[in-house]
Amino acid sequence: MDTRFTYKHFVNENTFSLLDPIFEATLLFAVLLLIIVIVKKVSIWFCLLFASLSVIVTGQLLWFSGIIVDELNIGGSSKAFYYFVAILLIHCAAIWISLMKSSKREKIPQHSGEV
Repeated sequence: MDTRFTYKHFVNENTFSLLDPIFEATLLFAVLLLIIVIVKKVSIWFCLLFASLSVIVTGQLLWFSGIIVDELNIGGSSKAFYYFVAILLIHCAAIWISLMKSSKREKIPQHSGEV
């Protein structure tokens, strides 16, 4: 098996596809966070930290893939852009659900002073 980094290994059908597995893995973690937030009450700070780091990293990957595509004069992968938008929307949904769950307060029963 040839594992060298050559042009034919990271360009498929004249589009840059080297970073697609990283976007797919990040999308998988975004979906996993959304499932965890739906099933269990998660701290809003954990959700915000993970979502912001994930969106920043995928945004930088999208930016750098655009620079690489421009330098190599090949087509960019539109899949990467759609992955970024999906990751952004999933994280926004996870944050919103986490906020809704944390804003619900349990009502404490009031006891009357009468015996």
